[in-house]
Amino acid sequence: MSTNGDVLRERFLATPLVTRHLMASTWIVCLLNPIFGVDDLLVASPYDIIRKGQLWRLVTSIAYVPGLINALIMSFVLYRLGSAWEQERGSIRILCYFLLAIVATNVGVCVLAILVAPLAPSVMSPAFLCGPGILSAFLVLITRSSQGYAGASVSILGLFTMPTLYFPLLLLVFFAMFGANPLESAASVGVGYAWARGYLDPVVPSDETLVTMEQWPAAAGLVRARGYVSVAAAGPTLPSTSASGVVNGAETQPGRDSVNDLIAQLRDHAFA
Repeated sequence: MSTNGDVLRERFLATPLVTRHLMASTWIVCLLNPIFGVDDLLVASPYDIIRKGQLWRLVTSIAYVPGLINALIMSFVLYRLGSAWEQERGSIRILCYFLLAIVATNVGVCVLAILVAPLAPSVMSPAFLCGPGILSAFLVLITRSSQGYAGASVSILGLFTMPTLYFPLLLLVFFAMFGANPLESAASVGVGYAWARGYLDPVVPSDETLVTMEQWPAAAGLVRARGYVSVAAAGPTLPSTSASGVVNGAETQPGRDSVNDLIAQLRDHAFA
């Protein structure tokens, strides 16, 4: 029993720093919420942000966990995608990406709520809440990354083929089918598209800025912590799909790949 516990502990500590702390905070909030109701202070909603001026919710939704099932899903996605992204792009960069994605999505939700409120007044009510910020950030980053995929189209389970450009819209429908806030999902996909087209470049920190942040005295403890991936040490470990359709040295059908190829690209070579 002790051996199994040690193995799990080592595996957890081997997870990159930001991903590890996001996973830990997910479960801390999940456990504390039934006792202290912390989700009331963390969740984002247009009513609280716009009408009550509670701007901190633009950021704190990163820690919002509405229940056990969501905690399990968030932990799985963080472990499978977040750790790979952090290893490839660096700890401080992926933290900035998550925060930017979450804030931009919540701002987008507020803008959409103002626009649709005359037709659907409920979007400005206190009961209209956004979902977990982590999942919204992943939808933003998956949308942004999918637009750099080499394949012109992707086969969805062999049933039909769609242009890679519109793959995020399929994810939007998928999220909505499983109960996600449609306004938030639409904002996430929109932010991802805008990011892929360079509209967010002015607020995305450059490599030089990130290196400077790593040298701040206040960041000294963070940089030395176990699992921290510096900007200099970050980088992909596997070859990515090229425009000619070559993956890991093997030929694939040019311009058309399976959804598994796209998922592998998003996991191992995001933001390429």
